Amino acid sequence: MKTENYLLMPEEREFFSDVRINGHTLASLGQGAASIRDRYLLKDFLEYVHIKKGLLNPFYAHYPLVEPRELLPSFEKNFAEFKDLPSFSLVAFNRPLSYQEEIFQFDILHPPGEASVSRRRPGRTNLDKILPHLDRDLRPLFRQSFAFRDLTDLAYYEEFLDFILHMDRAHVVAKDHQGAFRLLGIYASFPSDLDTELKNFGHLLGKFKKLDSAYYEREREFVYQFLMELYGFPISAERRTSAALFARNLSRLKEQYLIKVLGCSDRTITSLSGFEQKRYPLVEKTALIAVSPSLAEANPHLRDQGYYVDPERRVVIFKVTYVQHKYNRFNVLEDRAMSVVKQEIIHPYHGGRDTSLNILKDTKRFLKDLTDIVRGEFTGTISYKRADLITSTKTHEDRLKFLSAWLTKYQRRVGTLSTETFEGVKKVLNSYLLNREYKEAFAKYADLHREVVQKVAYLNQAQQLQPLEKLAQEEEVRGLGLTQRLSQALAFLEEKQADLPYFYPDLFDKCLKLWNEIMASPALKKLAGGEITPETPFQRRLWELASRGQELTAALKDRHRQIHSAAERGEPFPLLPPEAPRSSKQ
Repeated sequence: MKTENYLLMPEEREFFSDVRINGHTLASLGQGAASIRDRYLLKDFLEYVHIKKGLLNPFYAHYPLVEPRELLPSFEKNFAEFKDLPSFSLVAFNRPLSYQEEIFQFDILHPPGEASVSRRRPGRTNLDKILPHLDRDLRPLFRQSFAFRDLTDLAYYEEFLDFILHMDRAHVVAKDHQGAFRLLGIYASFPSDLDTELKNFGHLLGKFKKLDSAYYEREREFVYQFLMELYGFPISAERRTSAALFARNLSRLKEQYLIKVLGCSDRTITSLSGFEQKRYPLVEKTALIAVSPSLAEANPHLRDQGYYVDPERRVVIFKVTYVQHKYNRFNVLEDRAMSVVKQEIIHPYHGGRDTSLNILKDTKRFLKDLTDIVRGEFTGTISYKRADLITSTKTHEDRLKFLSAWLTKYQRRVGTLSTETFEGVKKVLNSYLLNREYKEAFAKYADLHREVVQKVAYLNQAQQLQPLEKLAQEEEVRGLGLTQRLSQALAFLEEKQADLPYFYPDLFDKCLKLWNEIMASPALKKLAGGEITPETPFQRRLWELASRGQELTAALKDRHRQIHSAAERGEPFPLLPPEAPRSSKQ
């Protein structure tokens, strides 16, 4: 394959013109060369068509690219509405439809040869159902384009998308009675009983307590965010909320389905594939992003092999695949609902995939961004408390807000960094937050400064608990004997006994729960309960370790209670170690 063939500008070549799916080009499938009967062939076909029509065709010189950070969980709320950009929702079923028995509302379309209620020609009936949902200025052209075509045939799907890319409701793809996929519904509403789902999920996690409204108020946002993130969305607009809850319902019903959503605010195609009938659908996101200058320089093949949609802006088609995690109450930072498992750059013409780049988890880039933020040199946007969009780090107010939002966004990553890398992060943060030259500015924004300092302190404490967290989880300690496990946990408590009483209450409680989880071993329970007399050397050693641990945790509880009682009376509470530099020079 000659590289120079892919160096033509977009206006000179058709996007995805050389893509081949099951031996057919995308263009030939669009010309009816073969019917689509396999669900994975359908998924591939829809992926390329949706990227082409939803992302590539609308691309222009000042297109609002998605920042890579926005594709990393936890997902951020989008503030900007780009109403001129495409948006759509779709659901596809790997079966024929049964109109009255379906659990959602939509207008059904009929393929040729299928009797319709109106007894009119299906083509005319389909047109009459779609026209009322289109903008008035599109109706004459739509009628002209599809008056003599079978618009349920996916051969015309790409052209059909031009008319419905701004429809506020979904379209439906399913199999006809001959086993071929067709467009069989439009103007669909995804049902979403958010109240019931949220409350049931919260009780399942142990986060809600019956008749305890105060506890519900405190934990509701965490539960809501965790639930939505399992399906790849932030707490956001109705389109995405209903898509997530509809996918949840379809998975519960053991359906084989595919849901796809593109919002004009997030500019990201989110795919929820339930074809495998697992508990959660496969979540994939695709967007147009800009590769950083350093990454582009280190990977010249992106330009040489034509991966850029726009070489000048280093724009690529970026796809991310995720995996969901079951809620684990023993995780120090509990909010890990999803993580990245695959990153791909898709070629805009032949559709090939480059999986060699680590765009979302590049530690060097991570530290560089943080350094730029504290220096006030970072260019980008971030959502602060889901209420403000911060677009600059030039002023101290914006810099502190940006840091607060950044630490919240990356808290699970920062809290689980290696000790060496975390120390590097803390050094960068302290160079700004504890800089005496900024004392006057920080006094002006005292609440903001305190908020960021407390976040750093919290993450510092969470990072310190990582060794104990691993010892408390069986999958992390396979091959480690109970004596070794208990001995290492006790060594951790003894090493940290001067620091642990100063931990935030929820992290201190987490520490005790992790210790108690280790103590929950049947052998230790029998020793602690007096059911077994420690006669053997092994039992005596266990008993000694467990007894020392229980004495130590009791002393830590007393000290923790004293310190926090004193803090409530106004005594200073230490948050950061005093290793900050005296000057802003680095």
